[in-house]
Amino acid sequence: EFVNMFIIAAIGATMFLGGWMPLHFGELTSFNEIMDFIPPIFWFLGKTAFLIFIMMWFKWTFPRLRIDQLLTLEWKYLLPINLINILVMAFIVLMGWHF
Repeated sequence: EFVNMFIIAAIGATMFLGGWMPLHFGELTSFNEIMDFIPPIFWFLGKTAFLIFIMMWFKWTFPRLRIDQLLTLEWKYLLPINLINILVMAFIVLMGWHF
């Protein structure tokens, strides 16, 4: 279970957080130069550890739901909301109201 969590966090860190690239801010050149001294493997492992922390936090915070509770949630609430969303978006596109 934890190996899968590490793999998902590593993929997420690579795709969404820049992987091994250091944290840089636009005009703060002194800060950027300091961040360049940290080896890329530490950046990657730090970002991966951050995502693992977020996943564990979610896992420990929310209650565990039974499968019948999840199916009730899907069929009673999420599916009607999604269908209404599709109809509203189709209406917006047909009317030519682009945001």
